[in-house]
Amino acid sequence: MQHIVIYALGTGGDIDPMVALGIELLRRGHSVSFLSNDYFQPRIVAAGCEFISVGTIEQYHQGNSVTAWEPRNHADNFEYYHAPAFEPAFNYVMSLAGTNTLVLALGEENGARVAAEKCNIPFIKMILSPNLIFSAYSPPAPMKWAIPARIPRFIVRFLLRRNRKTRFKVFFRVEHTQTYLATRKRLGCPLTFQTESAALLQIGFFPEWFGMPAKDWPKNLKLVGFPLQNLASMNSRSELDAFIEQQGAPLIFTSGTGVKDVAELFTEGRKICEQLQVPGVFVGGASGAKLLQGSSLCLHLDYIDFEYALAKALAIIHHGGMGTTAQAIKAGIPQLIRPIKYDQPDNADRIYKLGLGTYVMPEKFKAEQVAPMLGNMLQKAKNSKALRHYSADVINSSAIVDACDLVEQAGKKLEMESTSLTGKVVAHS
Repeated sequence: MQHIVIYALGTGGDIDPMVALGIELLRRGHSVSFLSNDYFQPRIVAAGCEFISVGTIEQYHQGNSVTAWEPRNHADNFEYYHAPAFEPAFNYVMSLAGTNTLVLALGEENGARVAAEKCNIPFIKMILSPNLIFSAYSPPAPMKWAIPARIPRFIVRFLLRRNRKTRFKVFFRVEHTQTYLATRKRLGCPLTFQTESAALLQIGFFPEWFGMPAKDWPKNLKLVGFPLQNLASMNSRSELDAFIEQQGAPLIFTSGTGVKDVAELFTEGRKICEQLQVPGVFVGGASGAKLLQGSSLCLHLDYIDFEYALAKALAIIHHGGMGTTAQAIKAGIPQLIRPIKYDQPDNADRIYKLGLGTYVMPEKFKAEQVAPMLGNMLQKAKNSKALRHYSADVINSSAIVDACDLVEQAGKKLEMESTSLTGKVVAHS
């Protein structure tokens, strides 16, 4: 039995796959400690994992406020949410030095990973979306959209590598990173520029056909597929079914778990439903429920499990988060993505390339433009081979089990190497 330490921050879509990983590792007999924000303590404890706090609920809300989700706000989420978690995560993992521990973490520059490297605890990097993997050959959107096609590829690769170094230097100068940098310096682990991860293994939670691996992706990266999670809500299911029985199959609109400002999505979404004369189910964003009042075509639900709901829907209009994107692929329905930031623009670009839907940037999300696009998309979906093909692949995937297999294999390999090394030392002495 090995002690597994999981570190994960983000929104629900980031945490849930890691919780599922913890549940499977517990089932296999390992002990699991889960480092996260207090906001997620109930679901982590319910899963059976030991919960280790690295942040307060107040910090979660500060880092995921309405302003924090503005496309040009690159400060609040890091300064108020991720940066304060560094020291408690670092101190906890440092306390495990010399024990049989393996660290699994989302990202690199967090306290769990840095402490693991400092005290020689093996570390596995978990990656939820392809945009997080640097590539000078195939950069993610929206960066790729800004690169003129006429520029030779070797120049693009040079510029992208230089831009990576430039962004690192800028990180040292901006105001919102200073406390984080000072903390790292005080703890004896100042931030340094690195082009390669020191991770023992990297696991990507998406399939190869979605990731579209570039030739400069890490050699130790293994892709296992989408880690689909589903928290059933029986009350919402009953309400949805009653609405569908009365109105027919709906469009589903959602802004994602972290976004609180839904006024524009709900307002234009209602207009789209009325223009197409198609029912719409609006999920999340409780503040926007009043915008739907008076329309028999529109239903608001605080939550619905998408594995259940999307199988009954015509299409989904969403933010482009990885969890929702994967559930829509599994359901075999087209998706129109309205990306805001983080991995969302890149996920939208990949969905478009795969023929599974399209995207509209928030500033252009207007009913008069989107309604015709949706109407055309719904017609094409009836004969779409791509929707059926990729749906079947996702249905047959076993990402959590495969990821745990890789984690255990890495652990056993380390154990064998350690035993072999010990044997050689004893023989030599």
